[in-house]
Amino acid sequence: MSQFEIVEIQISKESDIPLRQQIAAQLEFQIATGKLKPGDTLPSVRALARQLGIHHNTVSQAYKDVTALYLLVRKHGSRLVVRAPESRDGAAHPDLDDLINQSIRVARQHGYTIQELSRRVRERLVEEPPDHVLVLSTDSGMRRLLAIEIEDALECRVKACSPEALIANPELALGALVVSPPGVVPMIAGVLAKDRQPIPVLYSSAEMQLDLIRKLSRPSVIAAVSVSEGLLRIACGLLGPLVGTRHTLIDRVLNDEEIAQIPPADVLFCDAILFPLANAHVRTKNTRIVSYSLISAECMDQIASGL
Repeated sequence: MSQFEIVEIQISKESDIPLRQQIAAQLEFQIATGKLKPGDTLPSVRALARQLGIHHNTVSQAYKDVTALYLLVRKHGSRLVVRAPESRDGAAHPDLDDLINQSIRVARQHGYTIQELSRRVRERLVEEPPDHVLVLSTDSGMRRLLAIEIEDALECRVKACSPEALIANPELALGALVVSPPGVVPMIAGVLAKDRQPIPVLYSSAEMQLDLIRKLSRPSVIAAVSVSEGLLRIACGLLGPLVGTRHTLIDRVLNDEEIAQIPPADVLFCDAILFPLANAHVRTKNTRIVSYSLISAECMDQIASGL
């Protein structure tokens, strides 16, 4: 499993055995039997949670249990891989403080001051290609949503902060490819290097979702839920004219823990975070659950090419 393939895990939500234990035991067994081999990369927490239709915290806890058995190790940022039997953490990777201390000693031996070293190190760090994505938005839910979509699609390290936080601390952008909704770009003008301008997020077309409403043959209840107030505001603006007086529109900002508060509806629109949770929670066959991925494929390709 050289790439991020789907791990074969079977779970039963009706079993007395906790889901966390079911997942951890199966991973442990697959490693012990050689089905998962040293160096194999596990899916992200959210990818496996989406595959199984369960909360991501359950998968995260199971991963921690298997890691505690020294069967998994983190590589390439936040990814978990199957540990090789002879693996020894730190043997091939010297401590970062040791490397810094060595650089300081060598610089001093050649007559450079600490200030000169600090200035040049910062210049070099700014010049280095990005090794992660930094998501900016004034909407905390939007930051989280963009970060998860990018992380799941590109399997890369993603951080997030507000534009105000970046303006107050420009070093947050060191080594980062900055991604933000278009309206944020003017706010951070002058903070980033001229050759490191942010990538404005290009949203996906919602034509498929809108066309679904157009084709409804009878008056229906339409619900839109999201972790982002901003996305929900846009969704209501797009859906409102089609809903008119014929249908009923309900909108609700929810987080992961509030999934039980999803309103009953004939059609339920969800963002990429709430969609797998809604699929696992909503049991009625009368509800059609529809997902919406915020970032367009073209924009995701642009982000990928920038890393």
